[in-house]
Amino acid sequence: MLNSKKYMALGLMSGTSADGIDVATIITDGRSKIKLGPSDYYPFPKFFRKRIKSIFKEEVNIKNLKKQKRIVEIENEFTQLNFLAINKFLKKKKIKKKKIDVIGFHGQTISHNPLKGYSWQIGNSKKLANLLNINVVSNFRENDIINGGQGAPLTPIFHYYLTKKIKKKICFINLGGISNVTYFDHKTKTNLNNILAFDAGPCCSLIDDWVTQSSNKKFDNFGLLARKGEVKEKIVENFLKKPFFSKLPPKSLDRSSFSIKMLKKLKIKDGAATLNYFVADTLLKAIDYLPGNPDVCILSGGGRHNKFLVELINKKIKKSKILLCENYKWNGDSIEAYAFAYLSVRKLLNLPITFSKTTGVKKPLAGGQIFTFI
Repeated sequence: MLNSKKYMALGLMSGTSADGIDVATIITDGRSKIKLGPSDYYPFPKFFRKRIKSIFKEEVNIKNLKKQKRIVEIENEFTQLNFLAINKFLKKKKIKKKKIDVIGFHGQTISHNPLKGYSWQIGNSKKLANLLNINVVSNFRENDIINGGQGAPLTPIFHYYLTKKIKKKICFINLGGISNVTYFDHKTKTNLNNILAFDAGPCCSLIDDWVTQSSNKKFDNFGLLARKGEVKEKIVENFLKKPFFSKLPPKSLDRSSFSIKMLKKLKIKDGAATLNYFVADTLLKAIDYLPGNPDVCILSGGGRHNKFLVELINKKIKKSKILLCENYKWNGDSIEAYAFAYLSVRKLLNLPITFSKTTGVKKPLAGGQIFTFI
């Protein structure tokens, strides 16, 4: 008989945009039963955003870099910010700490390079567990990469069960720092091995970097700046010539795989417009890799607030209905935090989180490492 116990898990997510921490709770059996709880967002202080983004620019030699004093300091600061965010969240949402069974801690990705055998996230999981007296699951990607997978994306299994009652062909599109897609057909009796997922291309991280570099803004609010700009089609074409887009899935990207150097002579509004068109085109290319046209595409992540980008996606992906998570009464900003809460429970149960068509592993694999508090 299957273990029917339900767990309350808390998920922490700091994405490739590196702007703050999403916190969310979930009640789940680690399988098909999912009840989404409260969620919230805690932005990084401005000085810390600069510190953490400065690491992204460095050449990565994992063994040497992990030992550097500055890296250790940033990791400790990051861990402390997650600890503070959890305490604020529990107090605000009036949740007793003893009710939390486990924490899913993604950490902050510094460098992702499965071809070289690593995906590096900072965050001291043991320290966080001891500070909270709650067991923490992290290091979700390592087992997949060791076994020949991409180590990303990891959220498809959560997308699959979250949408199980929607009897349609679904493409779940996460518009985060990097965009990724998950496809499954709930019209038919599909199994987990038929979930298809992969990174589609750069998204908010590239747009935000451009806006931040060219102005005093953190991002282009609602895409208002991009809407005023002129698209430089030649630059979009050059971006799309990158080998990544002709590579068959499963595939994944690092935040630093693309840069804004090609835009350096553009006006800020023209660069923003060009990048939005580029992102929309990458999603159209991603849809072409799917076995069929989705009935519905569900948008999550910070990019869905960019109304200009969402309009472009609607224009490009004409054969599917484009909806936001909020159409299903889900908080689209917190989907990945919910997902890592869910994945932490699957680790407790030793259930697989990656599959052949999501990361390229030969067989379904469990993932994550449990850090117990002392």
